[in-house]
Amino acid sequence: MTGMSVIDQNQNEGRKKQVLLVEAAIEIFHQKGYQQARVSDIVARAGVAQGTFYLYFPSKEAIFRHICTEFMQRFSLAFQKSEHVFDGSTQREIWESMSRFIRELLIVYRENGEVAELISREGIGHGGLFKEIYEDLFIHFHQLLQARLKDSIQRGVVRLQDPETTSIFMIGLFERSMFLFSLMGKEPAVDELAEYMTAFIMKGLSLNMPASLDGGI
Repeated sequence: MTGMSVIDQNQNEGRKKQVLLVEAAIEIFHQKGYQQARVSDIVARAGVAQGTFYLYFPSKEAIFRHICTEFMQRFSLAFQKSEHVFDGSTQREIWESMSRFIRELLIVYRENGEVAELISREGIGHGGLFKEIYEDLFIHFHQLLQARLKDSIQRGVVRLQDPETTSIFMIGLFERSMFLFSLMGKEPAVDELAEYMTAFIMKGLSLNMPASLDGGI
């Protein structure tokens, strides 16, 4: 078995340095805030030369966009599973589908907590770059969830007739709740929080299930 080629070794080393820079940037942005963070802070935390930073990212804004894009992609993968979020012929089945979906989102949020908190904090407090990224992130999720709600209304599962407002409310409940938990230094258990959020959302959706299909919730 032959060893790695020089090109493969260089590419592997390059990926490692990029990962180091991204991890360092997340820590620095979270610790100091985007406005106060400097490229010199990031490279010092990563333990690389300042010139190395510019081999991978042209600016502080570029690495922040990279971090936000990766976070959005992870959330998008979880949201792809939302296709079946209201599936089921009984309230119990729909409840379980919703709970699984929320649990997936909570896991992504928990695994990327510093980035999620950073986007929430900076996105609310600043215009420009942050307003753009924050809006792109949540408009994307809003459109996906709104489409799921419209389908559920057409199938007669959800009684509410305003999927746009309902989607905004559901995303706001999730996003602001997680931000405030982080702000207060609390870290609720994923399974327990998923059930609590599911109960809150499902009871607010006014499920339109015939008595014969009511699963006894």
